[in-house]
Amino acid sequence: MAAGPVILSPALPSELLAYIIQHQTYPTTLIICSSRAEFLAHLISDVQDTTRRILHPGTDLNDPSRATDSRPNANALLASPLYQVAIARHIRMVFVPTVSHLRAYLSAFTNDDSKVPPPPASTSARTKRQSLLLVYGFLNLHCDTSEWSAQGISSTAASLVEAATRAGFRAVIVDHPRRPPRQNDGDGDEAEDGDGDKVTEAEDSLLSAEVTVLSSSARRAGADLDDAAWTGRKVTVGRVLGRWFRYGERGWGMKTHESV
Repeated sequence: MAAGPVILSPALPSELLAYIIQHQTYPTTLIICSSRAEFLAHLISDVQDTTRRILHPGTDLNDPSRATDSRPNANALLASPLYQVAIARHIRMVFVPTVSHLRAYLSAFTNDDSKVPPPPASTSARTKRQSLLLVYGFLNLHCDTSEWSAQGISSTAASLVEAATRAGFRAVIVDHPRRPPRQNDGDGDEAEDGDGDKVTEAEDSLLSAEVTVLSSSARRAGADLDDAAWTGRKVTVGRVLGRWFRYGERGWGMKTHESV
């Protein structure tokens, strides 16, 4: 039975790429919600920051927990062993700088037209895992745009789930951290999404955010209606996405992972 759509904990670019290279295989597709140049700039900054932590372990960079946990991932990317290079050739990456680009790509998504070649035949457990259609930066792409609403987020989420189901993939959403996580003292650092699942503080910054039911353009179009007051009602992002996804926590910085 195919696994259902899932939202994973926020991950730094190096953490996400290390996981994809180490644990996923063809024809997993990684959709980056930014331009190629912007993503590479974030990745370089991430790796350089981690490198400074390794060279100067006593330096306070306001993120002591991630300084230790993320080292294996950054080291793996910097080392680039031959098997990682070989695997990376079979992972498709697509860059979508706007919500419109993302929806257009999802509407026509198929693995049949992929220019990424399949790897040699293998019977390992790795090749038997369900391929992912993973969108990195889903919520950040919608935030601060006219699509930052229940209507806009639901429309894109539905397109993602439909595209993944059509191709036999598993839909996955991962965003990058919006603020450094605090040391977990076991008191008040977790919240719940719309379905009551536990979420980390960094993820909660977006999942607990309130959005209007309709997009700004739809609200303007119906502003003169007698019963238009309900259009200004707000709901949380976690409740909106809870219709399509469950929340799954992942420790990206750990050396080993369970498969998604």
